[in-house]
Amino acid sequence: MNIKRVWQHLKPNPFRRHFDADAQAQLTQIISQAELGHRGEIRLVVEAKLRPSLLWRGVTPRERAITWFSDLRVWDTEGNTGILLYLLLAENKLELVADRGIAGKVPQAEWDALCQQLQRDLAENRVVAGLSHTLSQLGALLAQHFPMGEHSDNPNELSNTPVIIV
Repeated sequence: MNIKRVWQHLKPNPFRRHFDADAQAQLTQIISQAELGHRGEIRLVVEAKLRPSLLWRGVTPRERAITWFSDLRVWDTEGNTGILLYLLLAENKLELVADRGIAGKVPQAEWDALCQQLQRDLAENRVVAGLSHTLSQLGALLAQHFPMGEHSDNPNELSNTPVIIV
C-alpha cells in the first residue's frame, strides 16, 4: 500500500466545500441542458476519497470510474452513447469513460483537451464553473456526433443528478 496515497485520502480536501445543495442543483441543471439535442447521456460522479478497503486493494481512479460506469448503467443507453465524468477529490484525479458508441467517434485529442482544461479550472479553484463548462462541452461533442436527426424524441435514459460523495 502506498502511504502517500493513503495520506491523500486521510487529509481534509478543500474542494469538498464546493458541493453544497446549490452547486449540486446547478450541476444537475447543466447536465439536463447538455443532454438536449442528441441521444447521449452524461453522468457525473464526485468522490471525496476512497474507502480504506479500496486503497488496500490498490484500486486506481480509472478502475473506480469504470466501476461507477457499470454500477450507474451508463453503458445501458440505446445508442451506447453514455459518458461518465469521474472526479476523485483526494487525489485531484479525473477520468472520462465513454461508451463504445461515442468513444471511437471522438479523437483522443478532444477528450484530452477537455480533461486538461478541467484540470486547469480545478487548479485555479473554479470547481463548479469548470465542471459546468466540461459538462457543456461533453454535450456539444454528443450533439456533434449523435444529433437527433430523424429522432424527434429524446428520452432521458439516466438520471441527471450528479453522484456526490463528500
